[in-house]
Amino acid sequence: MLQTAKIFQDGMILQRGKRICVWGQSEPETTVTVEVQGQKESTIAKENGEWSVWISKLKASEDEVMHISTETEHLQYKDVAIGEVWVAGGQSNMEFWMRYEKHKEEAMEELPKNRLRFYDVPEISYDGQIEEFDYSRQAIWRKATNEDLEYFSAVGYYFQKELESALDVPVAIIGCNWGGTVACAWMNPETVKKVGPAWMEEYENQVAKLDMEEYWKKQHGNPMNDRGNMFADPFTEFVLPKTRSEEEVQAFFAQSTNSMDLQEYLSTMMPQSIPGSLYEHMVKIIAPYGISGFLWYQGESDDDTPGMNVFYKDMLSGLISDWRTLWGDDTLPFMVVQLPGFEKWMDNDRKNEYPIIRQCQQDTADTVANVHLCSISDAGEQIDIHPKNKKVVGERLALLARKYAYGEDILADAPRMESVTRKKNIVTITWNNAGDGIVVKGNKVEGLHVFAGEEEKAYSFIVEGNKLVLQMEQVEDEPLQVKFARTSWYQVNLYNSAGIPAIPFETDGDI
Repeated sequence: MLQTAKIFQDGMILQRGKRICVWGQSEPETTVTVEVQGQKESTIAKENGEWSVWISKLKASEDEVMHISTETEHLQYKDVAIGEVWVAGGQSNMEFWMRYEKHKEEAMEELPKNRLRFYDVPEISYDGQIEEFDYSRQAIWRKATNEDLEYFSAVGYYFQKELESALDVPVAIIGCNWGGTVACAWMNPETVKKVGPAWMEEYENQVAKLDMEEYWKKQHGNPMNDRGNMFADPFTEFVLPKTRSEEEVQAFFAQSTNSMDLQEYLSTMMPQSIPGSLYEHMVKIIAPYGISGFLWYQGESDDDTPGMNVFYKDMLSGLISDWRTLWGDDTLPFMVVQLPGFEKWMDNDRKNEYPIIRQCQQDTADTVANVHLCSISDAGEQIDIHPKNKKVVGERLALLARKYAYGEDILADAPRMESVTRKKNIVTITWNNAGDGIVVKGNKVEGLHVFAGEEEKAYSFIVEGNKLVLQMEQVEDEPLQVKFARTSWYQVNLYNSAGIPAIPFETDGDI
């Protein structure tokens, strides 16, 4: 009867330097004792058998044993490391496995192995799903070995690799993500009602059109809900390794034996899109496992429903609050990846409105304490929603963590427009977070446009420290507006001295 939550296993990494919680089930009202690294703490299980034990601060190490016992039962977990633990959440770009990552072969040549470990939370969105399919490939603590590296979140791997090098301790990533999911699925439904009522109304409208008893009959055991084997899906194996042309996409679906099933599945309400479904079945099952903070890469799917993207700031802010509440710590850092430039994916010609999502991400970082924005504005792909270079994403997230979670005095933030001033035909853009000065890699500033009304004006430029000076051509006294990376697609080439690309802006009024 004695058991722990699934995340407690051989080979796990526990958070150092904080009180951590170990929890599980046992016979009701029995005394449960947890012992690790010489510390021993006990508790009495509740009437329903639930128990939780808090262990005082542990020191970094690589080969501990955890004992959990009652008077009659004993569990033992071996090869336990103590170090840093981060949760990596979001949708497919966070989930994106090392199996498909651009630099995988290079990474395989220098594996730290035991010091980097990864745990993937099973992709579950409704009661009974985990019993209906084979989930033996998930909920496993894996090490960065030749056999298991491909299962790692690529963003998470490069993040933890940088931290391991900087901190000289074991580093774990807990992957809690699901491709194509909206923020409301990762939130407490009560929060959705408060901060994103339009999302709840959208859900209720969908439900009103369905016979829910019949709906769940179709969902239970439906092969489309089998998320246990991450590499068994032909579509995933088709789209993630490389960018596909429209012709290749059309040929794939023409040859696919289950394309009709997929289209039907996508056309109705998917269980993983229901408000609170992933919060309940994925996030809550790992809280409050000891962690240092969160990495978040999501937002693409909140742009899929017209008119809903404007709520993303409130949704993301609510999500952050919900997750911090589950861990009982409203100071836990959130490192948010700002969506990069992107135009369209496969044969979908719908114009995206990512500039709205990006602004919401920036506004969240500006207004919610200990939320930091990671710029990858140089790393998007024009016709692929899944950029293959995740190395740069993980490394820049690690810079933010090193500064804000571990107190290093380093340049970690992206350049941001501080001011835009004008003197006749000279426009000067001053940047903060410039370090030793901004750098433009090329003979033009990509994504930077100056308008007089609807007319775009030409300019030349020079760099002076943290200033970008524009020499305007054919400008009299007409008012100007400056926009930088405010389109759906762009690829920024303006950096600070740490090699971090600038984030989007536009002037509020004319200059």
